[in-house]
Amino acid sequence: MRKIIDGRLFDTETAHMVCEPTSPVGMHDRGDFHYYEESLYRKRTGEYFLHGWGGPLSPYAEPYGRGSQSGERIVPLSPEQAREWAEGHMEVEEYEAEWGLPGEGDSRVMTVTVSEAAYRAIKDRAAGDGTTMGAAVDEAIRIYTGDRAR
Repeated sequence: MRKIIDGRLFDTETAHMVCEPTSPVGMHDRGDFHYYEESLYRKRTGEYFLHGWGGPLSPYAEPYGRGSQSGERIVPLSPEQAREWAEGHMEVEEYEAEWGLPGEGDSRVMTVTVSEAAYRAIKDRAAGDGTTMGAAVDEAIRIYTGDRAR
């Protein structure tokens, strides 16, 4: 789906799918008029959005005559909204791959945009070392700053 919202293009074909389609707990029947699915995406710019679709009684329903019909919609999210949504819908491993584990104590959350190559390199390095992407980025920053980041 492609949609321009507030002068910004959101495209499910070109954005990275952070979370596969998920539906609310207990909803398994796509024939249920209340059924819906949502997927979380991240654009190359670092912006997040939800792509949702559902039946005629779902949050994604569209008006049709005097009733409603199935529909789909893109919903832009702030990084904080995306993390909040992810906490309720993603497995810990998926969440960790995107944001790292929530910090305790002296860590801070920082949202940055990097090239796809840099993202893959950090992700691969973290996986190879058996650590988190956050820890791999910390190491890269310590190396870049000559260890002044401690």
